[in-house]
Amino acid sequence: MKYLRQSKLFAAIILIIAIGIMISLYSRIDFLLHPIRAMFSSLFPIILISGFLFYIFLPVYELLKKKIDHDGIVIPIIFGLIIFVIYFMISSILPQVINQLSTLIAITPSVVNNSVSFIEEFMIKNNITGGEVYNYVSNLDLSITNVLTNILDQFTTGFANVLSATISSLVIIATVPLILFYLFKEGMKLPEIILKHISPKYKTLAGNLMSAFHINARNYIGGRILVCVFVGIFSYVIFLLLGIPNALLFGLICGIADIIPYFGPFIGAAPAFFVALSMSPGLAMGVVVFISILQQIESYVFTPFVMGNSLELHPVTVVVLVIFAKDAFGVIGMVLILPTYAIIKGCAIEILRYLRDVKGIRFKYD
Repeated sequence: MKYLRQSKLFAAIILIIAIGIMISLYSRIDFLLHPIRAMFSSLFPIILISGFLFYIFLPVYELLKKKIDHDGIVIPIIFGLIIFVIYFMISSILPQVINQLSTLIAITPSVVNNSVSFIEEFMIKNNITGGEVYNYVSNLDLSITNVLTNILDQFTTGFANVLSATISSLVIIATVPLILFYLFKEGMKLPEIILKHISPKYKTLAGNLMSAFHINARNYIGGRILVCVFVGIFSYVIFLLLGIPNALLFGLICGIADIIPYFGPFIGAAPAFFVALSMSPGLAMGVVVFISILQQIESYVFTPFVMGNSLELHPVTVVVLVIFAKDAFGVIGMVLILPTYAIIKGCAIEILRYLRDVKGIRFKYD
């Protein structure tokens, strides 16, 4: 019995069994936890948007705070800056984007026809028969009946979805400014408030964990926004130089898509690629080459310069994490996987330091 108490293998087995029991209990009382999940799903987008805006404008807030040490003046300036940025985007950029989007919709039939013609020529040159393509497509279960059924289902539920999305958007628009106001006003004081309710024995650890959370979230979110702006601007320049129509729209799509690590520029460049393909295969190849170069510059030069080497992740690890997040949590998981990793990593380092320096536990790498 003494051996079992000291055995790490036995402790690991007990831990795995305990986790399995907890998962089993959770699945049995799922109906009781539904209100908690509903509350979390309602609050999550509000907290996420508020947090992103807070960390984006935090450097400006801190700069103004050094000059004007009064929240009654600094916070209204920050909100005025946010409103100005939104107004500038709506008044200056949005009309051009809408105009280019209308142009893209107008040329979509010709883009599709030209792309189909290119694919047919490619099939003829490479001796690919229509039967092979048909067999491949039929395996995807994309019959006309299924497509029409899906379209009908979308029309049936479309109004309810639009109404629900409108109400959710109005709630977010009304709530985010309130949350953001209190983040700027009380956010820096929150660690002190929390530490008052923590045992003195663990105050140092708790303070270090909150500091690690704040630093890693700030570095990643602020840095990622700058990287997205960099990718958006240079994508726009690339499309403009290549002579691809609607360059501003495609550059904006690339910049927004780059919030997804590693794969972002390629996902964002897909619409531009198909438009270029309809114009000429050489132009499409040019898009692939230049976007690949841009992605390499972004990954190995600009991102380390802006965000530092805090993540210290190998590109293969980034790819594995992003693919896992896509399959497990969808697009939102692809966006959040790396900041979540950065925060967890920072907190884990602080816990290991606490165990080593305070508890005196030595690890093999020490």
